[in-house]
Amino acid sequence: MDRKIQELTWEHDAIIDASSDGLFVCDGEGVILRVNPASERINHATAAQLVGRRYLDAAREGLVILPSGALEAIKTGQQVSLLQENRYGRKLVSTATPVFDDAGELIRVVVSERDITETDRLQRQLEEQQAIKDQFRHQVLELQQNQLAAKPVIARSPKMVKVLKQALKVSQVDTTVLLLGESGVGKGLIADLIHKNSHRAEQPIIKINCGAIPENLIEAELFGYEKGAFTGATGSKPGLLEIADGGILFLDEVAELPAAAQVKLLRFFEEGQLTRLGATQSRRVDVRILAATHRDLEQMIAANTFRLDLYYRLRVIPLFIPPLRERQECLVPLVYSYLDQFCAKTSTRKRLTTAALDCLVGYSFPGNVRELMNICERLVVMTETESIDVCDLPRDLVGAKEASSSPLSATWPAVMTMNQILETVERQVLLEAAACCSSQQQIARQLGMSQPTVARKLLKYGIRERGRAALSGR
Repeated sequence: MDRKIQELTWEHDAIIDASSDGLFVCDGEGVILRVNPASERINHATAAQLVGRRYLDAAREGLVILPSGALEAIKTGQQVSLLQENRYGRKLVSTATPVFDDAGELIRVVVSERDITETDRLQRQLEEQQAIKDQFRHQVLELQQNQLAAKPVIARSPKMVKVLKQALKVSQVDTTVLLLGESGVGKGLIADLIHKNSHRAEQPIIKINCGAIPENLIEAELFGYEKGAFTGATGSKPGLLEIADGGILFLDEVAELPAAAQVKLLRFFEEGQLTRLGATQSRRVDVRILAATHRDLEQMIAANTFRLDLYYRLRVIPLFIPPLRERQECLVPLVYSYLDQFCAKTSTRKRLTTAALDCLVGYSFPGNVRELMNICERLVVMTETESIDVCDLPRDLVGAKEASSSPLSATWPAVMTMNQILETVERQVLLEAAACCSSQQQIARQLGMSQPTVARKLLKYGIRERGRAALSGR
């Protein structure tokens, strides 16, 4: 019996001393009876300094913490838990448990102490990261809403009206949509429209251009990674699928996804879970996928560069956006919309002549809406007068074979009438005269015209003071 008692005592001692939590025991009077090594480390006080002393006396010397869970448990006879901070700045959770004998007398108080300093620090870091993530999502959403408001969808042609109706219809469900069409037709704008009218509109739409990210980084961008997953991964980072949780992920140029990323994306479609690079645990996220490409995916499948199973996962609802040349009814409203937008942005006033507008309408725009937008911005920024004429348009747009500063050597588009050509030549002559003359009278003498006629024509073509000319209308 003595041997068994001795073995049981050794076992209890081993358990107490091996515990990573601090443990110390007081009697019913608050005298410290035992302290384990973890408690010594937490309180920076040895068992020799504590055992046999009253808790209050040790506390007065700063060896233990006040208020005390042990003293409160002795006073109330109930279990007490406290969140404390010791003199070394360590945060502790201590729990004091009273122990009673058969007669109901308090004979012991066992106190466990857990150092939560690192846990608390990690929790704060997680909260800060979540706050940053929420702030990022809010800023992205706000920016996207502003951009969408600044880029109204203009549809006048039957083909484009049909596309918009289909986009609004599929926005109400969570089905995957594949946007097809040439580069620059506005696939991203249709994706924004679907997002704006979906039940996920309060969450951002995260966009990624699959062709703009190096092949060896695309998986890390999509799925995230853990510390040490690859050289240079000094910390963990959530992927875009995680950031888009609750919202929409728009995979632009999805045909450029490398094979490995295609496999992982397919697995995500099937399971709704993702695993960060270097991680072992999966995470479930709620993300709607929109994808877009200008490539022929069926040809890529035949060439074994795109997975057939992923293609069918993406192509649940395909939407084909027609090129600009197939929606001529949209062209004039788009031109005026972009001109107004860039005039407001640059605080200027510009207007198109009839001849210039006819040239724009007769152009095929191989770069689609993106090319039209760039041309409108260039015209607003670079045209020096209020009136934008044919000579201000890009050379390839008006069909000139050679660059020439003289309007008489230009090759005029077939859509221009004789009056339009004459007006363009007249405007160019007046521009050149205004650049080298100091007054309207001098322009009139040089061109053999009357001063009132010069003033009227300068007003007609929107030619104001420029270069050395001071055209005040005198």
